[in-house]
Amino acid sequence: MSLNISEVNEEDRGSLSPCGILCLGCDTHLGEGIEAANKLVEMWEGWNMLDVGPVLGLNEKGIKTTLKTLKKYIKAGSRGLCPGCYINPGPPSAICGIANCVKSKGYWTCAECSEYDPDSETPCPNIDENAMPIADKGQMSKMICARYSRDTAENLKKCRDVGYSEFIKEAKEKVRKGWRTWQIISDEKVFTNTMKK
Repeated sequence: MSLNISEVNEEDRGSLSPCGILCLGCDTHLGEGIEAANKLVEMWEGWNMLDVGPVLGLNEKGIKTTLKTLKKYIKAGSRGLCPGCYINPGPPSAICGIANCVKSKGYWTCAECSEYDPDSETPCPNIDENAMPIADKGQMSKMICARYSRDTAENLKKCRDVGYSEFIKEAKEKVRKGWRTWQIISDEKVFTNTMKK
């Protein structure tokens, strides 16, 4: 078993984030949501939903708001697909406490850190309550675990158990069979609630 980035193929380095998010199954990496939004806008406009929607019990304002929101989402996605935090030095990874910590230690993920405890509610014990939550590795670790229903911690635990190469091989198969990150994301407003504090 190896947890060394040098043993990970260059093309696979965007497949897992430092915190354990499986980028291979993330919509910002795949772009499936943008494709679906484009298709829905095309269908609704082509079908003239503003004309037929009220017959279906939809109101004109709701239809216009939905189309406007979808178009805004499509425009936001026009910046391109996320290559993964390890590869992308820009936002949000530029301010992420986890990404910055991992990179400063020469690691690929938190799995390589001896302080990381995937079984803890707060896997990274280094918390600075005075820091902005996203910029603090401990607070961010806790938020990511909550948002992704602890899947991230399980991913990093699996990396420790089988090594990066085997983990990536298994992850590719899992995604090929239809697994996506949106299937495990919590319905709680984890980031919104944390930022309000």
